[in-house]
Amino acid sequence: MLPLPSFRSRDALNTASQRTLKDQVSQWLQEPGLEFLLMGLIVASVLLVVAEAELNRTGLGQPLQRLGDGINGLFMLELSLRYWTANRKARFFQNYWLDILSVVPLWRGLRLLRLLRLLRLGILLNRRLARRAGPLSTSLSLQIGIFLVIGLILIGGTLAIYQFEGDPEGNFSNLNEAFWWSVFTMIAAEPIGAEASTGPGRLVTLVVTLSGLTMFAVLTGIVSAVMIERLREALEVRLMELDELRGHIVICGWNRSGHLVIEELQSDPKLRECPIVIVAEFVETPERDLRKVDRSQLYFHTGDYTALDVLESIGIRQASQAILLADSTRPRSDQDRDARTVLAALTIEKLNPSIHTCAQLLDRRNDVQMRVAGVEDVVVGDEMTSHLIATSTRNRGLTDILAELLTVQIGNQFYKVPLPKSWVGLTFAQGSLRAKQDFDGILVAIERRQGGSRTSRVNPPADTELLEDDLIVVIARQAPHS
Repeated sequence: MLPLPSFRSRDALNTASQRTLKDQVSQWLQEPGLEFLLMGLIVASVLLVVAEAELNRTGLGQPLQRLGDGINGLFMLELSLRYWTANRKARFFQNYWLDILSVVPLWRGLRLLRLLRLLRLGILLNRRLARRAGPLSTSLSLQIGIFLVIGLILIGGTLAIYQFEGDPEGNFSNLNEAFWWSVFTMIAAEPIGAEASTGPGRLVTLVVTLSGLTMFAVLTGIVSAVMIERLREALEVRLMELDELRGHIVICGWNRSGHLVIEELQSDPKLRECPIVIVAEFVETPERDLRKVDRSQLYFHTGDYTALDVLESIGIRQASQAILLADSTRPRSDQDRDARTVLAALTIEKLNPSIHTCAQLLDRRNDVQMRVAGVEDVVVGDEMTSHLIATSTRNRGLTDILAELLTVQIGNQFYKVPLPKSWVGLTFAQGSLRAKQDFDGILVAIERRQGGSRTSRVNPPADTELLEDDLIVVIARQAPHS
C-alpha cells in the first residue's frame, strides 16, 4: 500500500511544478519589456513585407523572406505560449484570431496578412498609454487606432494591387505608383488613375474604395462630435466664466452619491440659484446621473482638485462653500482617497479661510488632520450609516423619521438660525415653547462660541440661559424667520 501514495505524490508534484512554470511564463508574457520587443518586431515585419514585395522582382528578396519567416516564427512561439497559459481557450481565440491569421505560413501571397499585426501594434500602444497618459489616453487611443487602420488600408492596398496588377511595362510599374493609386482611390472613393484588369485586382479596388467610404464616415463623425463638444463647452463658458463666479459652491471629487448631494442642494430654495462647480479627474462627465437637476447652474472642470492652479481656476477664493467627496473617479485605496481629501482641505482653507468646508472621509482616524485644517464639518459615510442602522434597530420604525429630517425635499428638516433678539435671556425650556409658538417648530440644540471655536449642545438642561451670540437648531417645515 505504500507505493500508491508515492505515485500520487509524484503526480501531484509534477502538476504543481507544471502550474508554477505556467504561472512564470504567463507573468513573463505580461512584462513591459516583451511588449516593447513585440512592437519593434511588428514594425520590422511590416517593413520587411514592403521591401520583399519590391525586391522579389529583382531576385534579391530571398534573404528578406528568410528574415521575415524567422520573425514570423517568433510570433508563432509567442502565440503558442499564450495559448498554453490561457485559462479560457475560447477567449484566447476571440482575442488573438487576427494574430493567428497573420502567422499563416502558406502561399507567398498570404504574406500580406502579416500587415494585420498593425492592429496588434495599436493594442499594445494603447495599453502603454492607458498606464501612463491618464485622462488623455482615451483621445490618444482613438487617434492611434484611426491612423493604424488608415495605414493598414494604404499599405495593404498598395502591396495587393502591386502584386496582382504590377507590370514593369505598364500600370503599377513600381510601389510608388501603387501607393499613390491607393491613396487617391481611398480619398476619392473611386479608382483614380490606372484601373485593375484582373479579378483579384478589381477585388482590391473594391476593398480600398469601400474602406475609403467607411473611414470618411468615421472621420466625419469624430470631427462632428469634437466640434459639438467644443461648441457646447464654449457656450457654457460664455454663459458665465468661472473666474466671474461669486459665492458659488465647489464640489471637489465625485462618487456615486454626488448627484444626490446636488439634488438636495437644489431642493433648498436658498441654494436653488447658487452656481455649483464640480471639479474632478473626469474621464467622462456624469451627465446621465444628473438628469433630475438644473444643469444651467452646474459647471464641470476636469483636473486634479489638490493642485493649486486648478483650485485657482475655479474661483476657490470667491467660493462660499466647499464640499469634498471621497473621490472615486480613479482607482485608489481608501487611504489614498482620504489623503487627497485632507490635502485639498488644507489647500482650500489656506486660499480662502472664510469658506465653509464639509468633507467626506472613509476613515474617522483622519478627522484630526481635518480639524487642524479648519474644516467645519466632517462626515464619515460608513460610520453615519452604521449609526442610522443601529438607531433604527433600537427604535423600530425610526428610519422614516430620520429620512424626513435629513432631506429638505419632504416634510420637516433641521434648520440652524441666529437666536431671535426677543429670546435673549430666556431659558432653554422657555425657548422651546417660543419655538413652537413662533415657528411651529421644535428646539433641538444650541451652538455657542467658547474661546475660538463653536460647540453644539443638544437638548441642554431646561434652565440653560440663551445668550445673544447663540445659534439655535430647530426642526420645522420651513426655515424660521427671526
